[in-house]
Amino acid sequence: MLSKNELAIVILHHNTPKEVTENLKALQKARLPERTEIVVVDNGEKNGNEQIPRSCCRGLNVRFFDIPNKGFPQGNNFGIEKTDAEYIAMINPDIVVDQDTFIKLLNYLKNHPKVGIVAPRLIYPNGKIQDNYRVFPRPFDLVVKRIPFLRKMMKKRMGRYLMWDKDAKKNEPVDWITGAFQIVTRKCWDEAGPNCEDYFLFMSDVVICRDAWEKGYEVHFVGEARALHNEARLSEGGIMDVFRKKTMRIHIRDSWIYFKKYLFRKIPKECPSVKAYR
Repeated sequence: MLSKNELAIVILHHNTPKEVTENLKALQKARLPERTEIVVVDNGEKNGNEQIPRSCCRGLNVRFFDIPNKGFPQGNNFGIEKTDAEYIAMINPDIVVDQDTFIKLLNYLKNHPKVGIVAPRLIYPNGKIQDNYRVFPRPFDLVVKRIPFLRKMMKKRMGRYLMWDKDAKKNEPVDWITGAFQIVTRKCWDEAGPNCEDYFLFMSDVVICRDAWEKGYEVHFVGEARALHNEARLSEGGIMDVFRKKTMRIHIRDSWIYFKKYLFRKIPKECPSVKAYR
């Protein structure tokens, strides 16, 4: 049975109407499949959707929902439950796509049937490329990343985890891609999804990529497609930020849940990081 829509774009935000407005304005200029719907979900509980001018929806099929804040995975799951589209995009509100971002990503998926999840190259406003592709983390990787002197002492380890030697314009399989921008095929979502709601803000993007690999789907970074990402990762910061930032404490909690579940489980054997060291 043919799905009603080819592409669904789920934009989950936490009372950030200005960012969503710029996101939608870019989508108005983008090349999208004729059967595209956009699901905007606000879990900020301050009527943020009402502040989004409807002029930025002109020419787009947009639906708005307001829900309680039960976390990032739950909010995206809510939006995805509202669609039957063949391809599901989860994008942060602070993403601004190029005109051809979605067409390139969808064509890539259509030409690579083994691939279940893709992401484009993300660019910060200053032109720096965001490392939205990673090797599956080990507990000590996250510790080293937070402590400057350890990063200097263990550059090789950090370089492997953060894939410093990767050509960001190259299309290739990676272990996982961050939740700032992911497109998942319906077949992959039905087998590897939904997002795990044990987590509140972090690590669910790691888990769905890991589950995709375990189900026989590949995860690819498509460097030829790009989009602007207007914010740094919420998890960025040093060890002292644990005491200053609530998001850092949430990151520690979510990481603990992840490693408690996966610490003694082998990484799927077809993952690039495993195959590279065979």
